[in-house]
Formats: sequence, C-alpha cells, structure tokens
Amino acid sequence: MKKFLIWLGCLIAFIVPVISVKADDVSYRIPSYKGHLSISDNSSATFTQEITYDFESDYHGQYVTLGSAKPVPDGFYISGNPTVTATVNGQTKPYVKVEASELSDGTKLKVYNQGHSGDKVVLKVTWQINRILNLYSDVAVLNWFPISDWDKSIGHVDFTVDGLDSNKGELYAHAGFFQKNPQVQRTDEGYNIQFDHFPAKGKLELHAYWPMTPSLKSKNSTNIINSSAKDKFLKQENDIVRNRKIYHIIFYGLFPGLLLVLFVLAIVFYSSVLRSTRPPRFPKDSRLYDIPQNLAPLVLAQNVYNQRFDISGLNSVTYPISFNHMVQATILDLIDRGNLSFSQSRGEPILEFVKSDGLADFEVAFIDMLFDGQSQVKEKDMFSRYYINEGEIESQYKKAKNRTERDKLRSIGRNIRSLFLEDATRVTQGVENQEKQLGLPSLYRQLTPSETHLSSVANIMFISLYVLIAIGFFLLSIGFSSNLSFLYLLIFFPVITMHLIYRLQINGRANGCLVPENSDIYYQWHSFNNMIKSIGQFNQAELQSIVLWNRILVYATLYGQAKKVSDVLKRYNIHLSNPSLDAFTYSPVSFAMLYNSTALQNYVSASDTVSNFSINSSSGSGGFSGGGFSGGGGGGGGGAF
Repeated sequence: MKKFLIWLGCLIAFIVPVISVKADDVSYRIPSYKGHLSISDNSSATFTQEITYDFESDYHGQYVTLGSAKPVPDGFYISGNPTVTATVNGQTKPYVKVEASELSDGTKLKVYNQGHSGDKVVLKVTWQINRILNLYSDVAVLNWFPISDWDKSIGHVDFTVDGLDSNKGELYAHAGFFQKNPQVQRTDEGYNIQFDHFPAKGKLELHAYWPMTPSLKSKNSTNIINSSAKDKFLKQENDIVRNRKIYHIIFYGLFPGLLLVLFVLAIVFYSSVLRSTRPPRFPKDSRLYDIPQNLAPLVLAQNVYNQRFDISGLNSVTYPISFNHMVQATILDLIDRGNLSFSQSRGEPILEFVKSDGLADFEVAFIDMLFDGQSQVKEKDMFSRYYINEGEIESQYKKAKNRTERDKLRSIGRNIRSLFLEDATRVTQGVENQEKQLGLPSLYRQLTPSETHLSSVANIMFISLYVLIAIGFFLLSIGFSSNLSFLYLLIFFPVITMHLIYRLQINGRANGCLVPENSDIYYQWHSFNNMIKSIGQFNQAELQSIVLWNRILVYATLYGQAKKVSDVLKRYNIHLSNPSLDAFTYSPVSFAMLYNSTALQNYVSASDTVSNFSINSSSGSGGFSGGGFSGGGGGGGGGAF
C-alpha cells in the first residue's frame, strides 16, 4: 500500500500543474474589444484597437502588446510611435504618457493613465504594420493572430478587416478546436468577425486570401513567391474543419466514454470483492460480562483481531488494537500471572523478573525484549536495546562530509530496525505456535484467487484511468491550449478519491476476512469490549457481578480503556487479588510508567526515520501552439496595472 501511495503521489505531482499565484492589486473587466485591420495594396496595414476597461479598483494605467512571433511574412515589421488616445468616463484625455518597449517578439505599450474604481476607460491604439501579407503568384494570404495574450476574458470581440476586394476573396477566423467558431460575415467593405465571451489567454487567428491583382503585383513585385497557394489554403481550411470534428468526437465522446466505462467496471469489480468479503454484522450495544476466553493479550490480538505483533510494530497500527496497547497489556498480564512484579524505589517505578513458570515461548521472547538480559528494569530503561537518539544522529548526518559517513549513520537506523524485526518475528511465531497448542480456530481467511484477480483488474483499470486522464489533460492543455483540459483535471480528483476509498477497504480485507462460521467468537469479544467501554456508567449491582477484576484490567488495557477501569476501581475501593498488580493499580506513577512503555514504538519509528535520512536539494517563445489554427504568427495581448 505504501508503494502504491508513493506512486500515486508522484502521478498527482505530474498531472497537476504548479500554478504560481501572483497578487493582482488591480481589479477590472474588459467588456468590449474592437479591432479594425485595413490592408493596403502594398501589403502594409493600419491596425486599430479600441479596448474598453471597467475598473473595480484604483489603477495606474493599461498596457497593450502587439507581437511579431514567427511565422510571419518576410519583412514583417511593426512601425514605432503608434497613436494612443484614452477616454475616461466619456471624456477624452488631452495627453497620456506612453512608454514603448521592444520585446523579443513584439512591442509593448504602457499607458500611464491613473484613475479610480468605477472608471470606464476606452483605450484606442493605432498601429502601422509593414508586410502583413504572404504574396504568391495567384493569391495574397493573411495568416495572423491579432489576439493571443490578454490577461482577462473579453465580453465581446468585434473585428473588421477591409482594404482589399472582399468579393473575390475569403476570410476564416479560428479560435481553436475546442472554442466555438467566431462568426464571420462578409460586408461591402470587407469582413466582420464577432465573438462573445472570449477567454483570457485565448487566441483569435485570421486566415484569409485575396486574388492577386495587378495593383498587388506592381507594388510587391520583389516579395512575390513564385508558386500557387490557393489550393493549399483551401485544403488547410478543410483539414481544420475535419480535424475539429474528429477531435470533438474523441475528446467529447470517445475519451469520456472510455473513462466512464473503465470507472464503472472498476467500481463493479471492487464492489463484488467487498460484497463477498463483507464481515457479519453484530448488534452495536451488546454486552458480555464474562471473559470469553482466558487468552494472553498478544494471542487475543492475533487470533481475534488478526493483528501480528511484528507488523503492527513496524506499521504503527492503531486500529482496532494499537501496538502500544498490545505492549502495555502484555506487561500487565505478566504482572497479574506473577512472572513480573512491580515496585518503587525512591519513587521510581521498577519492573522485576520473578519466574519463568507458565511462560510460553513468545512471552519469553517478549521479556527478553523488555529487559534485554537484566533481571529488573527501570522505567527509562525498558526496551533499551532498541534505543536510538534520532536528534543526535540527524545532527551528525547534516554535518557528514561524504556519502560514506551518511551511509554509516543510516545503517544505525537499519540495524535497530532489523534487530526489532528479528525479535518481534520471534514473538509472532511464538504466538502462532500458542494458537495451535490451544487449538484455537482460525477466524480469518485470505482472499480467494477470484477475489484477488478481480481486485487486481480493478486496480489496473484505475491506473489506466490516471494515465488516460493525464494524456487527455496534457494533449488539451499543451497540444491544443484548451481550457477543456481543466475538466479532465477535475475528473481526476473524484476518481482518485473513489480509488483510495475502495483500495483501503480491499487492503483491509486482503489482510484477513472474518469467516462467518467462526464469527461468534469475534462477536463475544466485541460484546466484552462494549462492556469495558461502558463500565464507567455501571451501577453497584453490575459492578458486583464482575469477579475477575485483574483480568478485566488486562483486557481493558489492550482495548485502550485502562484508565477508565482504574478509575472505577479507585472510586469504589475495589482491590485486586494480585498484590503486585493491586499496588500497580493504586500507585500514582504506575500508569505513567505504562504509557512510557510506548518508548518501543518510538524507537522503531526513529530507526525507520534515521535509515531513510536524505539531503534535500533544489535546482533552480515564438509562434503559437494549439490545434485548430492554420499556423499564423503575430500575437497581441494586454491588461492593466
């Protein structure tokens, strides 16, 4: 499961783009953009932009860019000193400061036109462009992006192209495969393009041709390419129309359909496995006042709750029985049976080994872990063989000069971890032998081959979903520059959520499914646990019905209810038959000692951290991509500051 989560984390980091957020102090809208391109016979053009800004905050000015990103015609050039006028709330400003700067692929104008929230600003910029047409022997071709990089969406775009004879040419406008088609209308003077709700960073491309006229030939004789282009032009437009339909079918139909089929099948397969491994249901409030079986805590944890001592320690398992509670309950169990004794010396709690009579092999192994060969142990020295000073080793690791020194320090953690695993495995194997000696039935089964197969197929389907979503996202965002990519990104999150939910449930079942024919044993312990949880609300009669308080305390500790039972004992002045355990219960420091037995878990966790120490390190365009365009150049954008 850990490898799966690591892999999944890497996929999330790969599929989700890192978005740097920059604070924008200026709030505004662009309700209208009007463009007018007037082309002359000499292939030059006058380009006028009229942009309307509605400001919702104070501002310093506006900026506009006009690009020359390739591919553009040979000799394409934006003349300097464009004309700029600004109208604020219907009043034309007599003077505005304009700062022009050359970009690597165009020109940027900053218009210092300071104002306040609520202002309506109409900025009008007139540019002169040389060599805007590609000239061939049969046609003159316009292939140009007037809009490509506006910071905000535009409410309405109204664009006019005139100057050449529109009756004998044709103009197409493109906004990409996954944007709606701009509306193009032929007029007496030329063409008009309309587009509502134009997206931020969206692109508008004009692709047009006009038949070559004597005037065009005479004024551009040195720039005419000696080849025909009309047939290629029309084929390119037909390809755009055809490809648009194909990509719409793929990304609006086939691709989502395939994702849906895979998702539904994966859910069906996972659900089938969960149904066949569903544990029996028990009454939630049932209580059992008698101990079902007199089992050692570690035997109970493994037989009834399918929790191995070694695996629980390595994975810091907390449900339904925590590793720390397994350790604590075992110590109390050994005190209750007389194998260990509790005492205090100068107020310091001490555990002492008393006898080995009646100890099973796993308990001998556990005592060896606890005492490390000593006959008695103080609170701070419990499980001392696994002690590791994580802070000190981390400090040394940071000061290490080479890889050899770092590997040596990491090996300390690996050695401690290996020592714990070896000892804990010996305990677990001893528990398994004890189960056989006691003739305890197996309460759990593994997944059947059919269930394992269905689970694996469902998992593969989810992984395929991630791959397909990633492909769809990157094709749409990078290949086609489409905002539809974010829809695929949104699909990813519910898919991964469902996968994790099902995967966690399946993994829980894979470690063992409760066998229905032996579920009555589990039910008895379930009811006994309910009794312990509610023991604080018992009346006098119910308390008197409980006989073996010492065993109750042991199992309450295993279930994490030790303090609750101890409080009841003290409240009603109930004493235990075992003097050592009674002294432990009434000692003001006993349970502090018991909680400090969690040092074993802390040592194991620290060894895992140390063995994985690492040094953190860090390391510090022309043209237009995207589908649905004919390959033009240029570009234009803007915003406010």
